Amino acid sequence: MAMRLFSAAIARRRIVDAMNLRTRTRSLAIQAAALFRAQEMHFQTLDPQSQALVVAMHETPPSLAANFRTQLEWASQHFKIGSLEDLAGLWAPRTQAKPACKPLLIFTFDDGRESNYTVAAPLLESFGGRGVFFIVPAFAETSGSPHSLHFYRTKINPDFNSRCDSGCESRHHESEDWKPMSPSQIADLAARGHAIGNHTATHRRLLNLSSADLEQEIVDSARQLASWTGKPVEAFAWTFGWDSIDRNAWEVARRYHRFCFSPCAGIVHAARDQPSLLWRREIEARYSAPEYRFAYSDIVDLWWAGRRRSLRNLVKPSS
Repeated sequence: MAMRLFSAAIARRRIVDAMNLRTRTRSLAIQAAALFRAQEMHFQTLDPQSQALVVAMHETPPSLAANFRTQLEWASQHFKIGSLEDLAGLWAPRTQAKPACKPLLIFTFDDGRESNYTVAAPLLESFGGRGVFFIVPAFAETSGSPHSLHFYRTKINPDFNSRCDSGCESRHHESEDWKPMSPSQIADLAARGHAIGNHTATHRRLLNLSSADLEQEIVDSARQLASWTGKPVEAFAWTFGWDSIDRNAWEVARRYHRFCFSPCAGIVHAARDQPSLLWRREIEARYSAPEYRFAYSDIVDLWWAGRRRSLRNLVKPSS
């Protein structure tokens, strides 16, 4: 027993050390990027006619509203904050219309948190943009019930217990952004021009699932969302990591959705990317100015190049 406890303590220590090393490395990279103004150089190289950046966010509680507004003010100087419809335009035939002078920026929000409705959506609208809100229908159905927090902790954020110390639970209950949007709020977002996307029925990893499970998690989920909004669900985003999906799951998602977003950072380039596999870069509302300016640059994409290549190979047509 003592040996098992000792081994567990050593394993936790290694995880903490690795996290600290990543944090220090990231901090140095952020400082270097700010020193050499790498962000501004990157923005100048993007082609507004064929490239776009898609941002993935999660919590946007009222306590972060001012922070998110500041980020949007900064981002709007370098990008055109748009919508899913604007993103689709990258693959549309070129017209004689006046070309865009700034690259496109799309904001997406995962899980369907109530704060995305009360905070994020109005802020985006004030900048002329419309978001893509990836909803977990089973989570939305717990809105207003005592089961919401349990669903959040076991499905949306299952790593909570492994990270939590003895005094963490009460703090988490007060501070974590765990309340879901209701179906009526989801319908209202759609009526206001935002896109409602599919984030699986129960926030499940899409690996090695049966055909019946894939039907429930992807197809039935899209049908449920469409019944709430009265509109087709064109966008899908899988959950957890970049590799939490297999070929069978992607095929089902592609068959029922025009756009399929991965949790893998990268610039969307119409010349080499297709709507059936798109990249999203995680940039949270809580980030400080140096953090989000670094995250908007393509420096972080270098680390993801191998993952993008693996995903392209995953969805490549069989010979």
